[in-house]
Amino acid sequence: MSQMFLDTQPNPPFMGLYVEEDLALKQHLSGITVTDLNAPEPTPRPVPVWFHNPEREERRLTYPNIIINFLGEQVAHDREHRGWVPAGYRYLQDIPFDNVVMMDYPIPIDFDYVVTASARINQHISQISAHLIQDRLHARFAQMDCPGGTVRRITVMAVSRANGMEADKRIFRQIYHIRIPTEIRASQAVSNIRVRQVIMTVFAKTTKGGLSIFDKGSGDLVYGPAAVATITSGNPLDPSIPGQYQSQTAGE
Repeated sequence: MSQMFLDTQPNPPFMGLYVEEDLALKQHLSGITVTDLNAPEPTPRPVPVWFHNPEREERRLTYPNIIINFLGEQVAHDREHRGWVPAGYRYLQDIPFDNVVMMDYPIPIDFDYVVTASARINQHISQISAHLIQDRLHARFAQMDCPGGTVRRITVMAVSRANGMEADKRIFRQIYHIRIPTEIRASQAVSNIRVRQVIMTVFAKTTKGGLSIFDKGSGDLVYGPAAVATITSGNPLDPSIPGQYQSQTAGE
């Protein structure tokens, strides 16, 4: 996480779904410090970031701290689209696209987390809360960088304060419900040109147009009238119609 990567790099180190978001969020919340009258000079107290639940046998739980708890995921129907879309970027950094391809719209997913900042001193929790709301978890512009090179928006859904006593000691907590967007593939990507050959035909000895389909390998009629004349040259479509035109003669 010490080095950020871009989508343009050949092999960005995408860590995988869930792992990518977890590591990015932990790194994003790391590096906060607080000060107080007893803090060692000139270094303020660091605020470590852990995942829920830290085991007391494996790690001495110190204050202040920030703990991340993953709540779950849900389909983001407000961001959902259906159909085909051209994609020229490395989708989630694990499909090597050489060119623009057509693919199903990815399925948008929202990951929900609870981020809890805890402190024994009210001054500490106020400093942490001020830093988060103005920077790391900004109410409008919060975002984080992922190891694979993507930048994710962070939506702060709700914030609450919960103060109390724990083991006969004061405890101050600021609790954030946040949402991070991600995507999963709807299907495998396909070639950027799906239709390889179109034969436009007209009825022989008639003026009404028609369409016949032939097997390219054998030349056998598959669908449509048998007596036809093919258009072998020129572009029969209106040039005002946008798109990519490709022609291919029989026998190729």
